[in-house]
Amino acid sequence: MKKHFATLTAAAFTLTCAGNAMAAWQEIGQNEQTVVLVDVSTLKVDGNKAQMMSMLSFKKTGKDPQTGEFVNSIVGLNEYDCSTAQYRPLEVKLFPSRDGKDIKVPPTVVQKPYVFEAVKTPDSAFEPIENGSWAAGVFNVACRTK
Repeated sequence: MKKHFATLTAAAFTLTCAGNAMAAWQEIGQNEQTVVLVDVSTLKVDGNKAQMMSMLSFKKTGKDPQTGEFVNSIVGLNEYDCSTAQYRPLEVKLFPSRDGKDIKVPPTVVQKPYVFEAVKTPDSAFEPIENGSWAAGVFNVACRTK
């Protein structure tokens, strides 16, 4: 699970949190560890490139390897190159809830709210999409409208 979560966390830096509170999530697939969802209302197409928000909702709680915080979902924005089957992360946010929402804990329980900061990666490089990966499923939704 630790290796799987690290892989998903690294891959999740291909996702964003902008506007997730109003997201209309639709499940596009799942396996024994993760449910993959997309918000097609966020799809933007420009030539051969498409951007769309997606979420990985974990069936079993993981931990952020950098902070040690508990993580149940990752929401982010990826850009897809539909002509080369590659993607790159633009923004990602980890969440303590399974539905991509922040959970605020009263200060009497912990010193700070249980909230993660968004990580923006607008200059990230495009990477190949592996067959059968969550990114392949999102790519198929984002690029099939072309």
